[in-house]
Amino acid sequence: MTGPAYDLPWEPQPKDDAWSKARKSIENGDVVALTADGKRIAEIVPMGLVDELEETVEILSDNEAVQALLDARRSIEEGDVVQGVDAVRALLDQRK
Repeated sequence: MTGPAYDLPWEPQPKDDAWSKARKSIENGDVVALTADGKRIAEIVPMGLVDELEETVEILSDNEAVQALLDARRSIEEGDVVQGVDAVRALLDQRK
């Protein structure tokens, strides 16, 4: 994805309570909807969220990665996992 089409400086008026609340929400990681004439026209998302979503799409587009995730989940459900350093060392010793 390319960068934003337009950078809008954040300069709300001192009495602009709605923008101040929106900014605080965004800074706290929330998505804020912009409306015009009662209709949602856009959403402001916190920094990094678009990157995270793009990474998720990239992973889900990779059949091998998705299969590896499914295999890992199946292994967890079946109890075929080890936890902790000692368990990993014991597993490695068994394979020698």
